[in-house]
Formats: sequence, C-alpha cells, structure tokens
Amino acid sequence: MARHLILLAVSATFGVTAHSFINVRLLIIILIFLCFLYFSLGLSVKALSFHLVIMGMFLGAASFSDHRNKTAYHGTESQFIITFTNQPNIDGNSLKGLVASEKGERLVLRYKITTELEQEKLGQFLRIGLSCPAEGTLQIPDKNRNENSFDYQRYLLRQGIHWIFKADSISFEECKKAGNSIPVSIRNWRLKGITYIREHFPEESSGFVTALIFGDQTYIDEGALTNYQRLGLVHLLAISGLHVSFLTGLLFYSGIRIGITRERMMMAILIFLPVYMLLSGASPSVVRSCLMAMLFFLLLLFKKRISAGVAIGSAYMALLFFRPNMLYDIGFQLSFAVTFSIIMSSSIVLQYPKKTTQLFIVSSICQLAALPILLFHFFEASILGVFLNVLYVPLYSIILLPFSLISLFIHIVLPSLGQPLISLLNFTFILCNKAADGASYLPLASIPFGKPPFIMMLLLVISLLGLYLTWEVSFEKSKIWCGIIIVLLILQYNLQRFSPFGEVQIIDVGQGDSILIILPFNRGNYLIDTGGQITFPIDTWAEKRKKFNTADDIIIPLLKSKGIHQLDKLIFTHPDTDHMGSAKELIENFKVGEIIIGGWSEEQYRNMDFVTVARDKKMKMTVLKRGDHWVAGGAPFAVLSPYGKEENKNDSSIVLFTVLGGVSWLLTGDMGEDGESELLRTFPELQADIMKVGHHGSKTSSSRPFLEQLQPKAALISVGKDNGYGHPHRDVIENLDINGIKVFRTDEDGSIIYKYYKSSGTFRKTLP
Repeated sequence: MARHLILLAVSATFGVTAHSFINVRLLIIILIFLCFLYFSLGLSVKALSFHLVIMGMFLGAASFSDHRNKTAYHGTESQFIITFTNQPNIDGNSLKGLVASEKGERLVLRYKITTELEQEKLGQFLRIGLSCPAEGTLQIPDKNRNENSFDYQRYLLRQGIHWIFKADSISFEECKKAGNSIPVSIRNWRLKGITYIREHFPEESSGFVTALIFGDQTYIDEGALTNYQRLGLVHLLAISGLHVSFLTGLLFYSGIRIGITRERMMMAILIFLPVYMLLSGASPSVVRSCLMAMLFFLLLLFKKRISAGVAIGSAYMALLFFRPNMLYDIGFQLSFAVTFSIIMSSSIVLQYPKKTTQLFIVSSICQLAALPILLFHFFEASILGVFLNVLYVPLYSIILLPFSLISLFIHIVLPSLGQPLISLLNFTFILCNKAADGASYLPLASIPFGKPPFIMMLLLVISLLGLYLTWEVSFEKSKIWCGIIIVLLILQYNLQRFSPFGEVQIIDVGQGDSILIILPFNRGNYLIDTGGQITFPIDTWAEKRKKFNTADDIIIPLLKSKGIHQLDKLIFTHPDTDHMGSAKELIENFKVGEIIIGGWSEEQYRNMDFVTVARDKKMKMTVLKRGDHWVAGGAPFAVLSPYGKEENKNDSSIVLFTVLGGVSWLLTGDMGEDGESELLRTFPELQADIMKVGHHGSKTSSSRPFLEQLQPKAALISVGKDNGYGHPHRDVIENLDINGIKVFRTDEDGSIIYKYYKSSGTFRKTLP
C-alpha cells in the first residue's frame, strides 16, 4: 500500500510539473518512469492507466490554480483599505508584511517609518486583523536580475501575490478591527508570544527560542543563521515532525496520567494540531507534520493503523492537489524529501544495533536526500554537517526544544523562577552558536559544487534511489551506487575545469561596477570591482537587522552557482565605494589569489578595511600601471591606464584591453573625457569591438571623438535601476546611437553575459 501510494505521489508530481515545465526532457523522464513501473515492478496496463489519470488530475489541479491566480488591479490605483493578515515586521525604519486589500487580494506592504516614536507606537499598536486606509503605488515585483539568483516575482506569483504596495501614508488613527475570527485570534496569540520572548529573553537566544516554539527565524542573528545554513543544521530551527511528535506525545501522555481517556485525548490532539499549525506559522514542514499526525490519530480513534509511508504519501498528495504551487517551495521539497528518506530507510537503520551508529546513518540518509535540492537552490553542500547533525539533533530535540518550552511557560507563570532558567538556556545557546561558528571555518564545512545541469541532477537522483534500494537488501551492493554518487559529485565539483566555454559577465550590482571573466578550462577567474552601496549615517533605531551587501547577496552566490572556488585576480579599477565597497565581505568569505590596484593610488587604499583583512590572510597585492600585461588561457590582457598621478580619481581607473571569444574588449572603469583624450593621443590606433562605457554612462565620459576612433560594435553600461544620478545621460545614449553602437544596460537588461567558445560567442540578457 505504502509503495503504491508513493509511486502515485511521483505521478502527481509529474502532473503538476507538466503545467509549468512541459518539454521533451520531462516527457522522456515520464516515459522512463512508466517503463520502470511496467518492466521492473510488473504493473499492469490498467495500473499504468491509473497513473496517467493521476497525472491528468494533478495537471488539471495546477491549471485550475493558475487560472484563479489573477489580479484585480491595473497598477494605476492609489487608495486602498489594507488588512494585516500576517505578522507585521518592523525592521528599523521600515514596516513590511503581507496585507489583504478591500478586494481580497494579497499584497506585499512596504512602508517607511519616519520617526522613532512612530516605530514604538506601531510596535505596540499593530495587530493581525486591523484594517487601515492607505495611499501609495503598486509596483511589479522584480524578477531575478542576475544569473541563478532568486526570482522574487515568480516566488510571489506562486503565492497568488502580484503587487508590492509601496505605501506613502497609512491612516493608523482610522484603523478598525476587521473581525475576530478564530484564525486571526490564534495568529495574534502567536504575535504576543513572539513579542513576549523578544522582551524577556536575552538577544543571543530570543531568536532561537522564537524559531523553535513559533517557527519564526526573523530575529536570529544573521551571522549565526548563515553558519547553521552552511553546516546543514538550519533544519533544526524549523518546526518539523520532531517538534510535533514531542508536543503531541507530551500532551497525550500527560492527559492519560491525569485520568483522561485515550479517546478524549486523541480528540483533544485533533483539535490542538490545527491550532498549533497556525501558532507555529504554517510553514510547509509544519503543515506536513501536522497533517501526518492528524491522519494517524484520526485513524487510531477508529482503531485503525496506517504505516508512516501511507501517511506521508497521503499528506503529500492532499497538499499538492489543493495547493499545487507548494511543489516549488524549498521548505516543502526538503521536508518531504528528508521525511520520505527516513521512513523508507527505517529497515536500513534497524540493521545497526548501536544508537550512535543509527544516528549517524539517519544523518547521512537525510543529508543525501537533501543533496540534490540544496545543490539546485544553494549550489553548495556540507560534508561536515553529517557529523555535526549526530551531535546537534539530540542536543536540540532532547535539551534545547523542551528547555525552551519549559523556560517560557515557567517565566509566564512565575517570572522570578523562570529567569534563572532563561539565563541557563541563553548560556547553552551561546555555546552551541560558538561551536557552530568555529565549525563553519573548517575545510569541509561548506563545499560549493555549482548549479548542476539537468543531466547531472537526473543521474544524482537515480543514483540516490539506487543506493537506498540496494542498501536495504545488501550493504555490499550499495557500495557501487555510493561510488557512483562520489564520482558524480567529484565531476560536478570540477565541471568548470572541463568546460571549453569562457564567459564575460557584467553583473547587475545596482549603481556600481562588477565584471566577471571566466576563462575556458578554469585557466583564470577574474573579478573586476565588487560594486558597493554608498551609505550615510543613520540613527540606531532606523538600522535594519539584515543589511544588504553586494558581495554576500549577489556576487558570492553567483560565483558559487558557477562552480567557482577561487578568484585568481580581484581587480579594483579605482577606490570609489560603488566599485570596491563590498571588498571586505568578499575577501572574508571567498578565496582570492591576488588583489590588484592601480598605480599611484596606493595611499588611497592604505587605510581601507579590506586591506587589513587581506594582510591578515597574507594575500598577494599587486600594483599595475600602463605597460603591464599578462596572458592567461591564450587571452592577452594589457593595462592601458593609469599612466601617472591623475588629478581626477576617475581618470586614474585601471583600463584593461583584452581579446576574448574572438572580439576585443576595452574595460574603462570610471574614466572620463580627459582620460579618454589622453588614451587617444597615446594609442592613436586603438579600437575595440566591445566597450564598457565609463562612469555608468555619465555625461563626463564616452565622448564623441572617443567613440568615433574606438568604433565599438556594442557598448555595456553598468547602471542602477531608477538611480538618482540620471545615468546613463541622454547625450551618451545619443552618441552611441549616432555611431550605430548596440547598447546593453543592466538597469533594463539585468546582468549581461557573453558566452564564447574559441573565437565565437553570443550575448545574452538576464531580463527578457
């Protein structure tokens, strides 16, 4: 029964997937799956027909869900009545959250808080269920602007959200209660609980306690959360079957001990679980755990039992039928993949009598089950995490989760008695987080494999299934599949070394510059500038918990997705914040072979924080000036500037000339007209097929004489969307148009990618 239901769940998955990604590859996979059912498992034609019916049903469910996912707005509306349907998030001087409009459509709210007093009042006043008049504009969410980056627009659309509502004003004094339904009341209890923890627990532990009890990771320290993610431990901070089993078990046996009958306790748990689902945030892992538990207790109430395989298969198909888009939620994928692997490998675990061995086997199985999902979404995995889970899973499930619940309960009832417990709990979390921080710097803590291509993902999934199936029968036979998985991972890790393709990518870092050059066969990975935001001093109350950083949020994920393990050269054209403002974070978190700066600019770099980090790591630092050159992977690189101590900092930019993919490139940094004129005088024969427009298309660069001599076929402009500088200037665009030059610009096209093979290549834009 369990096996057949799980196979039907696979067919249901194909049905939902076919709605969004119908193509030849998917049809081939479906055909292989049907052949497997017929030839390997011996299913009849009638059974195969039933699988096809299931695929059709779930394809229809996905189509119907997509048909209903329409917006009632045109984008020109400005006045709304918004109702807070989820926990409002006050982060520094911004208010964010999900709201419902008067038409019942969900919107993402963005509102700027103007004063500290307003921030305090909103923290005390805002509750779920409040309806307030508001004025503002509707904005279409951004798509991913860089290769392999998070597509926020698609993410929201799959939740039925089409607009971001940027509120200019919200009339809080006119807010009214929209109603006091049971779900709203439960969500407000959750909000009160989170607020209570934040007010009474120390900062080091409050975020973790909130995550363990209420499923909210918002207030966990950013660095600590990153460490847990890198080590494959972040699942411990998400409410899952472990939490649900502990709570239902505690509730069930506590009720029996005080004399309540088993039947009544089962009914109480069936009432408790939907309430707990809302209290803990109703994430996919919570919904999955609660549905499985409810099905188990419901059948137990009627004196019937089902296997765990049937429970997870039923929960999976029910969620997928009514909410097909949950299939694309990372939490949904990880929760079901890991739980499914644990259930189906229970016989494997029981082959080993020692508890520590069993825990290690379970940890290995979970990490392997999550591996394809982690590589697809995050491009890296942790080998060290297998061993750390053996230690951290019991620590969190046996000690920290119960201790957190007990400390909170006792502090609410008897604050004086609860405070020592909170202090002890805080000390324990500090020790755990310090250990995780230390482990995150170890060699096997996090290994970037890059985003696997389709065939690699397919082979990896097949190999994992083969490992599970053979391991259950014979450990010796499973060694073959284990070897295949290791070979596939080694191949994926070294994929760039075997690639004959090169690439030049203008990364969209907003108002700044960052250019990635990848030479074929891993013969060189260069990053020219890191981008960076110009920041201004703000009051402490207005500071956000998580600050955007170009290196952490854009560049490093991109490098990992490309399977790049080291930058051979990190080149800073000149010391402006929008060109090297994220240097420190990049050097701290990514391996860099050599740092290059321009000649006669050394004094300007001397006191910068990234220089201190580079010295501590004993990184090679090189100064380049006109006349310097090198060859890598058959590609020549020549430095045309700086030539002396220029008065204008922009004219002291490193200017590189190179030939890649059969075309010549001139990368100009922020060079202005004076620098361009000097370059023309010194190199009167200078020409280039591709030119990186200087200074983001400012009026002070890309003069007409420069363009007429250079005669480029294409111009690349790195510029921020809706930037406040008016870049690129209309005169520059006119000059480019007059000379018949094709223009690519990051504000309109996202990242711009030139991929080449030997002496030919093509341009591609990230945004359509």
